[in-house]
Amino acid sequence: MLVFLHVTVINPGSASVEADRAVVIRQNRITAVTSAAGFAAPEWAKVVDASGKYMIPGLWDLHVHSAFGDWFPRGRDVILPLFIANGVTGVRDMGGDLPVLFTWRKEIAAGETVGPRMVVSGPMLDGYLPDGKLRFPSSMPVMTPADAVKAVDSLKAQGADFIKVQSVIPHDAYVAAAEEAHKQNLPFVGHVPDHIRITESVALGQKSIEHFMGVLEGCSSQEDKLLGGPTEDTKLLLSSRDDAKCQKLIALLAQTHTWLVPTMAWNRQGTLLDQVDFAHQPLDKYVPAYWRDVTWKRFYDQMMPGIKADALSVRQQEIAEMIRMIGVLHKGGVEFMAGTDTAPGIYVMPGFSLHDELKNFVEAGFSPMDALATATSNPAKFFGKDDMGAVAPGNVADVVVLDANPLADIRNTDKIFGVVADGRYYDRTHLDAMLAGVEQAAKK
Repeated sequence: MLVFLHVTVINPGSASVEADRAVVIRQNRITAVTSAAGFAAPEWAKVVDASGKYMIPGLWDLHVHSAFGDWFPRGRDVILPLFIANGVTGVRDMGGDLPVLFTWRKEIAAGETVGPRMVVSGPMLDGYLPDGKLRFPSSMPVMTPADAVKAVDSLKAQGADFIKVQSVIPHDAYVAAAEEAHKQNLPFVGHVPDHIRITESVALGQKSIEHFMGVLEGCSSQEDKLLGGPTEDTKLLLSSRDDAKCQKLIALLAQTHTWLVPTMAWNRQGTLLDQVDFAHQPLDKYVPAYWRDVTWKRFYDQMMPGIKADALSVRQQEIAEMIRMIGVLHKGGVEFMAGTDTAPGIYVMPGFSLHDELKNFVEAGFSPMDALATATSNPAKFFGKDDMGAVAPGNVADVVVLDANPLADIRNTDKIFGVVADGRYYDRTHLDAMLAGVEQAAKK
């Protein structure tokens, strides 16, 4: 039995704050949340004095890539513990190698490896680039409707939890993939492909849309001219907003419960990549040399021509408009979840960047409570899980204990006193040792 005494419990789903609680955990479940006044724990229980501390549900990152071909060696020793060290007790892996991910998931559940809960898609469905290659590892080539049906059925047979689509999948294949995913009872999520309107993605029942794709285009009077992906005219995108059209889109997204995962941690970094100070990255000690010198360098070189096509001022305006519109959509009832696109996002670091994403939501106008919901109760709602996303009896024992109140300042989410992941408690000493271990693993 593990008992936290005198802690303030924050549950974003119900917007509740309960002071001076006793939270009791047995094995991997929360068994009681009650008043600490007069609470007497058994002598054999491990009791943690949490006076002045704040407990929130374990955090989720809804857009990660953990086992991504040969891009990120040492993922088990670097990516997985960095999530836990930052209070990220659950992730949705949006494109990865199923045998590796399933092995990790089994090891994590058995306590053999430190890491988060994992909901996984396996390989992404994508089309070939003009050079006849796939853009990313952990991808399946899908060029026809028959390819799409075969790919979805294969992933279902392998045990994938959902289907993820990428940007270059052709229109007819995309439609067929959506229909087959629904037939196989697999959630259908991912990008709005390059030549697809966001309204068609919604009509096809895409459950979540990543990276804020299609939203600004869907709010534009020139949407037809803007289809086609990264070659679009950013100045036209920013100068052609149609407010009436935008309000219809907001209402559609809200009414259909289409979730948005804007990944502003990566959008901001990627759009302003030429402004990143690579020589002075405080988290560089956790980065294996291969990530920095091979994977990220290759990705940087691929992206930079497109980035440089727009002046810095235009790109800064684009990020500001995304942030503004996230706030507008939130006020309009659209549902959001936190995701980062770690580790492919250059210096978008596992765990650490989830806290940056919460700050981005607050910058967009979310209250700290609503920002916390994007990484706690909203994922529970998205997955249809009644036993997660809240500090409540019967729920899985995934919680984060903070030294300071995140409702007073969202930046306090990274002031971590301790983490409980699937009932296993990691105090600050354990977390610091975990980070030291990652630093050593990164040097190998």
